[in-house]
Amino acid sequence: MSQDNADVVRRATDYFNATGEPGPMELHDPGVTFTTRGDLGSRETYTGHQGLVKGTASFREVWAGINAHITELTEGDDVVVAVFMFDLRSQAGVDLEIEEAWAYWFRNGKIHRIEQHPTRRRALQAAGLLE
Repeated sequence: MSQDNADVVRRATDYFNATGEPGPMELHDPGVTFTTRGDLGSRETYTGHQGLVKGTASFREVWAGINAHITELTEGDDVVVAVFMFDLRSQAGVDLEIEEAWAYWFRNGKIHRIEQHPTRRRALQAAGLLE
């Protein structure tokens, strides 16, 4: 387990909450991929720093407000699964709270792959961490 990888996920989350942007780009590999969960519509994969920015911007098109709280981190050798509680506000002003989990894969200390999953179990399974 790498505490450094968990810290990178925390830093990226804090940055997103503060700015709406996907973390400082120095935390992400230039070839990073971000794949959305797909169960709420089409599954999309965004590639590279610009793709990551575009994927994150798509959330802001749907939600007027987003705040992510990490409730659990599970670590493997080069992967971290973060369970999030998202506080969301719709464009119409309706507040929601949802839980989902994201798997982050690391290479050379940087995030190189992110997958969004609807449940902790699915994220752990995708990351090879399901017991």
